[in-house]
Amino acid sequence: MQIISLASSKGGVAKSTLAVNLAGALALKGQVALSDEDATMQTSRKWIYGGKLPVHLLGSGELPPDAFRYWVIDVEGRPSLADMVELSQRSTMLIPSGANGTELEPTIELWERLVAAKAKMANVRVVITKAPPTGAVGQGARDHLRGLGLNVCETVVRAYAAHQRAQEQRVLVRDVQDARPENAWSDILSLALEVS
Repeated sequence: MQIISLASSKGGVAKSTLAVNLAGALALKGQVALSDEDATMQTSRKWIYGGKLPVHLLGSGELPPDAFRYWVIDVEGRPSLADMVELSQRSTMLIPSGANGTELEPTIELWERLVAAKAKMANVRVVITKAPPTGAVGQGARDHLRGLGLNVCETVVRAYAAHQRAQEQRVLVRDVQDARPENAWSDILSLALEVS
């Protein structure tokens, strides 16, 4: 079973949005369990609970059945460095980061702290999120981080209204009645292929 965790030292980077939709995209390849470890916000849990998503929501402390192919973990907001190091040892850890300078700086600082703490950096990748749908801001942010030596996913997840509507409707972004859900879903599918 492949474990994919999403963690960040900064709020508002679309961590839960990414967790739910990535789990939904991975479900196209096999059974997926999702843990929402963010006890304060429980965004993923609220999104999935009562919705019709192809994802098995795990209870607190519950482990996924062995037959499942993927386990996506929406890590608590601002986890301890020790917890993130431990996650890097046993999962593919994705760190969502917005594309602007104020959001990139905490990501760079977190990366440096993980390196110093001897995290398994081969398993850690940054994902640029909330990038403007047009222009090259997201790609520029990705390339800037790569130039600093960070491992950054090729896929840039662009900011579309469909992401917010998906959460409100408790559906995957592909199922939203919106002018451009296909573009938002395309980003998620691309990321799913890249990390699985």
